[in-house]
Amino acid sequence: MTSKFLKMGLAATMACTMVACSSQPAATEEGSEEAVTITIGVSPDYAPYESKDTDGNIVGFDPDMVAWFEEYLTEEEGKTYNLEFKEMSFDNIITQLQGDQIDLGVSGFTYSEERAVEWSDPYIKTAQVAVVPEGSSITSIDDLKGKHLAAQTGATGEIAANEVEDATVSSVQNVQDIFTGLSANQYDAAIVDLGVGKQYVESGSFTMVDGTLLDEENYIVAKEGNTEMIDLINKCIAAFTESEDYLTLCDQYDLLPLEK
Repeated sequence: MTSKFLKMGLAATMACTMVACSSQPAATEEGSEEAVTITIGVSPDYAPYESKDTDGNIVGFDPDMVAWFEEYLTEEEGKTYNLEFKEMSFDNIITQLQGDQIDLGVSGFTYSEERAVEWSDPYIKTAQVAVVPEGSSITSIDDLKGKHLAAQTGATGEIAANEVEDATVSSVQNVQDIFTGLSANQYDAAIVDLGVGKQYVESGSFTMVDGTLLDEENYIVAKEGNTEMIDLINKCIAAFTESEDYLTLCDQYDLLPLEK
C-alpha cells in the first residue's frame, strides 16, 4: 500500500462530522452505487492521537489512520466508504457503542477486561507514564506513593493510578483539564499515555518521570458481539501497519510502532 491513500484521504476525515450512527448502505450523489457510512466516537483532547486545530478540525495520528482506512476500504471493497467522527467525552464512547449510536471507538483505547466491547488487533505500542511539573521532587515511579494523582475518567491510566500505594486519585474527564490542574499544583502528577505525556513535556513546563506504570498497546473498539465490524477493521489495520505510511505517521507523531 502506497502513500497515495494517506494523501487522498486526509481531507475527508479532518472535520468532525456530527452524524447519526449508520453502518448501512446509503445512495451516493450519483445514485448509481451504494456508500457505507461508519460512525466513530472520538474524544479530541488526546494529542497526538486526536485533538482539534485552530479551525476546529480533528487532527492527529488516529484521524490520519482513519483517512487511510477509508481510502483502503473504498478501493478494496468496491464501494464508497465514509468514516465519520462523532465527538464525545472519552468515558461516553463505550456507552454510545452499546446503545448503537456509533459503530466504532477510535480514541487511544488500551485494553481493559472491564470494558465490554469487541477489541481490534493492536496498532500502536504505548505505556502509562507519570508527568510532573518542571522542578518536581518526584523523579521515579516509587516517588508517587502517597501523592495526589490525576488521570482521565475511564482510561487505563485511572486504573494504573489507583494501584499506586496510598495515592489519592482524581478522575478528570478532559486531559487538557488535567494538565491545567497540574500547572496550578492541584495534583502532584498526571498519569497518562506515553504519547500524550511527550506532547506536554515538549511545552517545557512538565517532566516525565522515569519508568512506566503499565506497558500497553492501542486498539479500536466496537460493540460487544459486532465481530463483522472488527473483522473489517482488522483487515485495515493489517494493511496499514505493513504500509510505508504507518512508519511515516509513527515518526511524525512520535509514537511507537508495533514490533514485527
